[in-house]
Amino acid sequence: MKIAAIDIGSNAVRLQIARVNPEHENEPFKKVEFVRIPIRLGDDAFNHGKISDEKKATFYKAMQSFALMMEVFEVEHYMACATSAMREAKNGPKIVEKVFKKTGLQIDIINGKRESELILKSIDQHLIPGQSYLTIDVGGGSTEMTVIKNRKAYDSVSFDVGTVRLLDNAVKKKSWEELEQYVKSHIDDFKGAEAIATSGTINKIAMIINPAVDPHITTAQLEAFYKDVKKLSMKERIEKYKLNPDRADVIAPSASIYLKILGWGNIDKLHAPSAGLKDGILYELLEKI
Repeated sequence: MKIAAIDIGSNAVRLQIARVNPEHENEPFKKVEFVRIPIRLGDDAFNHGKISDEKKATFYKAMQSFALMMEVFEVEHYMACATSAMREAKNGPKIVEKVFKKTGLQIDIINGKRESELILKSIDQHLIPGQSYLTIDVGGGSTEMTVIKNRKAYDSVSFDVGTVRLLDNAVKKKSWEELEQYVKSHIDDFKGAEAIATSGTINKIAMIINPAVDPHITTAQLEAFYKDVKKLSMKERIEKYKLNPDRADVIAPSASIYLKILGWGNIDKLHAPSAGLKDGILYELLEKI
């Protein structure tokens, strides 16, 4: 049996197809195909409050291609979730409705709490009993965080701070203040805690710093990387780190947001497993079938 997750983010849209492995408890599914299309819906949503005709046309084509791929791979169950950009776009619901008419794909525009809930499902196997964590997912349009103690989530929050917003100068001062206040108000919860980062960009950064299967990096290492990368031009970033253009321009903003959060929380260690919203969607599908 094959299942699929569609993650419609502010920077890119992603399709992950996986084969279910019921005999393997430690690896309940095996990823067989992944497609990422950098449409960057957030540019329109955060600057103009709606998705433009040009990006809508590209988005519809992407969803049609995803629907065809799922048909070819004989996917039996799927879930499609749209996050910050579609939440903020006034025409988001109409776009979702048109996608359903064109392709039959049902897309759910989820709120930040729901996004955090799904992301948590992707990292459950990485949590150690007795250890405290702060999960951080910095996306294109928002940052989701959850405080975890003894493998239980105690608080999940979402802030309108993201890499695409930062590039577009669309992060409001109030959002920064709310994010800082939240982290500092929970500083006692972070004593001895480790951060778990789940966004694609920080996973890439961690692999560059520490090319391991399941990389850990220190705040000092991330700070050194940030100082280096922000000096480089787009071309130099692409060449030095083998990045796609849409990753090269958000890599420095992503590092800066993580550094602010880690600094406010006095957290020195960050774990970056290959996990995120699309993986959480797959785990939720497994629970339902």
